[in-house]
Amino acid sequence: MSDKTDEFENDLKTTICSFAELALPKNIPNWIEELGISANDRITNAVRVGSVGHKTDIIINFNNGACLKVSAKMSSADYFGNWYSHQRIIREFGSDLFQKLTKDCTEWANSWINSDNASLFVGVSISFGKRTGDTAREFTDIFTADDIVKIVAGVGNGIETANCLYSSSMLPRSIDDLFQILKPIDTNTIMQLSKNFKIIYRPINPLTEGSNRGKCTYTQFKSCQSYQPRKTVETLNDLKKLGKFYEVTDNGLNHNRVLQSLEDEYNIFIPRK
Repeated sequence: MSDKTDEFENDLKTTICSFAELALPKNIPNWIEELGISANDRITNAVRVGSVGHKTDIIINFNNGACLKVSAKMSSADYFGNWYSHQRIIREFGSDLFQKLTKDCTEWANSWINSDNASLFVGVSISFGKRTGDTAREFTDIFTADDIVKIVAGVGNGIETANCLYSSSMLPRSIDDLFQILKPIDTNTIMQLSKNFKIIYRPINPLTEGSNRGKCTYTQFKSCQSYQPRKTVETLNDLKKLGKFYEVTDNGLNHNRVLQSLEDEYNIFIPRK
């Protein structure tokens, strides 16, 4: 999470807390009423969740025990789901989908390695959200439109699973403004999001990136042979002469382990940041 996003969520929580005990709008949306909240109820407080893997960012609590579990996304936000692990993909979408994803990612990597825009990489991580250009893949080529709900709202019924969306870079000016900005995570909202909802392939350059090397990769570069003496590779052009990308199993493989495997199995050394 960026510092800007972190600050915005804290400010949003504080602003919502300032609406505690104020009268709710008279014409409260139907979808909010269906969550057990009426115009006679009052906000008691707001709590920021902010846990890794949770889709709920802020919980708005009401005097009757009901709550709104808000996924807060600034208008400029590109990512709705960031750095998905193998375990999470399988838990939320199943093993068959994981196999489709590593197959597609591997085909993409073996094409991207020949792009003039590519830099050195040995693996590719994935995120979901808004993206244009060659690192964007059509979401519905692998997933279904309904799967967007899992990425935006999460899976399950606990506090970690959001039931509404706050999609704005502006803080609400009033309690009425808050309820106008909040949207249900329903078919209409998802259809709006799906217009530019992509799988985002994120090749990680070991020469320039540090912590991101610890993220799961959905493809793995392997050499055609081992070398003596040790071969040092610092450019993509040199790397692609040595082998190609292969599909991975759901073992949590990350970019650091791919780099180590190239050293241990093929005596190929790639410098790290």
